[in-house]
Amino acid sequence: MKKLWRQYLSLLDKDLNAKVFDNVKNLLVCALLFAAGTSALRGEFPVFLGLLGAWVTGWALIVISAVLLLLNISDGLHRVAKLRYHRVLQVFLSVFYLVLALRVVEIVWNFRAE
Repeated sequence: MKKLWRQYLSLLDKDLNAKVFDNVKNLLVCALLFAAGTSALRGEFPVFLGLLGAWVTGWALIVISAVLLLLNISDGLHRVAKLRYHRVLQVFLSVFYLVLALRVVEIVWNFRAE
């Protein structure tokens, strides 16, 4: 137990806390961009002062959020790969990312519906 505690403190010294929060923040921003893109596809309202249609803007936001999400996930999984028991952590984090991103999209859709 003492060895685990020392390893945890070592990770904290290497800015584990900041990296985890940055990764989660980036994940939430990507999910919000995806929700905004799907919301733009559902609605027929002018976007960007009527210069672009909602369809173009919606798909652009979805593609941008997907690319950013893949970059964020690959960065997080790459950092985890350096740890002990990395395969278990990678599977857990992949599932966690997916569930959290889907839940944020559902929350944004529910706010838009009201």
